[in-house]
Amino acid sequence: MKPQCLLLVILLVLPTRASSCVTRWFDRDDPSGVGDFETTVDLRKEYPGQICSNPIEIEAQTVDGIPAGNTGQIFNPFNAAEGFACVNAAQKTGSCRDYRVRFTCPPEFCSGCTTRWFDRDDPSGVGDFETTVDLKKEYPGQICSDPIGIEAQTVDGIPAGNTGQIFNPFNAAEGFACVNAAQKTGSCRDYRVRFTCPPEFCSGCTTRWFDRDDPSGKGDYELTADLRKEYPNGICAEPVAISVQTLDGTPASQTGQTFAVFDATEGFACVNQDQVSEGKSCRDYKVRFSCPKSFC
Repeated sequence: MKPQCLLLVILLVLPTRASSCVTRWFDRDDPSGVGDFETTVDLRKEYPGQICSNPIEIEAQTVDGIPAGNTGQIFNPFNAAEGFACVNAAQKTGSCRDYRVRFTCPPEFCSGCTTRWFDRDDPSGVGDFETTVDLKKEYPGQICSDPIGIEAQTVDGIPAGNTGQIFNPFNAAEGFACVNAAQKTGSCRDYRVRFTCPPEFCSGCTTRWFDRDDPSGKGDYELTADLRKEYPNGICAEPVAISVQTLDGTPASQTGQTFAVFDATEGFACVNQDQVSEGKSCRDYKVRFSCPKSFC
């Protein structure tokens, strides 16, 4: 009877792990200062859109692959919501190892789709308010009911986390706000936001996958304007969202690469020289669009 019970437990656990998705490994800090801080809030700023809003689990290991739990060091915090931190002064040796982390996210985060960029406000008044409730009113049907993630950048493309400004709120449920009075300069930059939505948001009317370019030249350019020329009537006039993955099915958000364009209106572009990987080459990507039901 015992072996049968053990088998039952295994069968119950496996589907839960299989139904989730795991991010790439992140290593934003070294222990050369106070310690090694791989906190969720800092990682989201440095890697916008690559971590889900509500991670299920977090893993940590040294950069050479030793699980954090096997190093004998002390960590605080070490949870999915806050992230990971190792303080040098708390260790017997006086120094932390160099760690990296990755997150387990809901399955829809890996297969989700990304909306267009939205910019409904300017910082000319109290600040720049790109709140989810206001955006849904202004752009009905273009944002899912329960977004998984949110990204923010200046209108000229600088990630919000790189501007040094303060934001509250900055989450998928509430959206994004920058208050002028809270900034050292007394003024916010002009921001835009976009959301990651569950795959069912894209499934109402989804185009075929398009792959018109290869990264053999300057990069991989799957721009909407070019795709419309090559595939007339294949894409709706106002796409609701865009999904991007490599030709072998890896979601773009899991490749660790940087993208110059990733927008439902403009399309997608990966520039070879922007990549930090060896060889400075983009993967080969394909895209598809989610369109209003009227397009179907």
